[in-house]
Order: sequence, then C-alpha cells, then structure tokens
Amino acid sequence: MSLSRFYLPASEWKPDALSLTGDEAAHCARVLRRQVGDAVEVFDGEGRVAQAVITVVSKSSVQLRPTSETRHEPLPYRIHLLPAMIKAEPFEWLLEKAVELGAASIQPLVTERTVVHLAGEHLDKKMAKWRRHMIESAKQCHTPFVTRLEKPRPFAQVIASLPQGSLKVLPALSEHSRTLHGIASGHREAYIAIGPEGDFTPAEEALAQQHGFIPVTLGSLILRAETAVVSALAVLGHEFGKS
Repeated sequence: MSLSRFYLPASEWKPDALSLTGDEAAHCARVLRRQVGDAVEVFDGEGRVAQAVITVVSKSSVQLRPTSETRHEPLPYRIHLLPAMIKAEPFEWLLEKAVELGAASIQPLVTERTVVHLAGEHLDKKMAKWRRHMIESAKQCHTPFVTRLEKPRPFAQVIASLPQGSLKVLPALSEHSRTLHGIASGHREAYIAIGPEGDFTPAEEALAQQHGFIPVTLGSLILRAETAVVSALAVLGHEFGKS
C-alpha cells in the first residue's frame, strides 16, 4: 500500500527535519488523521522524494524525520504548453492533466477570442488555486515533479519570445496540417499552442506560423480545448519517447 504523499517546496527542506504547515499540515493531521509514528512520503515537485516518520503533530504544523531520500531525473524531453485561457472548470482540469502527462511548463495565453480575463488580486488568487490543483494532481499520480505555471500573457507577446529553432506546433483543422508522427525527430523540446473556444483567429494562426509554428492535426474531429491539450501532450510525449 502506497504512503500518503505531501508537498513541501524545495526552499523549505532541511537535512534532518521537515515541517508541513498550512494546507499540507491540515490535510495530514485533520483530514487523513495521521499520527506520531506514522510513515509518510514528502516531495518537493523538483524530483526529490523522501520517506519520513511523523514526530510531532500540533495545531499548525506536522514535524517529520526523514528516513530515506531519492532524487528522480526529469524526463529526457521538455514539452511546454501554451493554452489559451478558457472557462474555470475545464481550465483546472487541463492543468491537472498536464501535470499527469509531464508537461515541463504552462504559459496561459490571452487571445482575441479569450473570454476569461483576470488581473490584480483576482489573478493572484486564481494562480494560488491553480497551483494547488496541480500539486494535488502530482500527489495523486505519484509524479515527483510539479509543472511550472506562469501568469497569463498576450498571445503575440509570448510567441515572439520563444527560442528560434525549437519545435513549435499548433493543432489546426487545415489541409496543410502535418501529423505529429515524425516531426519530433531531432528535437528534445517543444512548444504546443492550444486555442480557446472558437480556436485562434486566422490572423493569430498566420502570426504563429510566421514565428515558426507548424500546423499539426490531432485527427478529423473538432476537439474541446482541454481535450486537445491531453491529445497533443500524449502523442508528442510518445513520439519523443521513441526517439
């Protein structure tokens, strides 16, 4: 039976003692009712995983004594996801699945057809909530890594800032779209741009292609944005894994 898992940022790790606070402490002590002497697992989202024993449970924290530590190597390839902002529930689902499928980073896009616009304190609260969803996804699927999440930025600004020569793909229902099979050859890093409800505008697609994005097909069916993310990550990850 697998141990209960808890997240502790790398900046808060100490060699001989670990301390859970906030949501993680509450989940450990109040929800799961773990007690002194119980064995648990702790990870930092950057590849480090430790098995530990609970030594102290208080109202505000759970103290742990590490008994072993393992460092996991990241995937031999990096896939960066550039999804347009979509409605709250499907976007949170998208984030969770991106973590499960090993996305290296997520840079949300604000496009011409984006209907969700966030700023200021509202955005900060959403970012905290999204990161929490991603941590929970990592805990449940037992990955030692948590995908990096950036704040939403304008579409044109993002695509213009990407490194030249990297593999960039744009799922599109176009007669000129290529299949993902084979285009990953020779690459170990890729950027995938996914449009919002209604997809990118023709002007945005043209701009993306000017910046080196290759139109690719995910099949003949029209997919929801969050479904396209899962499909693209899974297929491209498979292609990278073969090379």
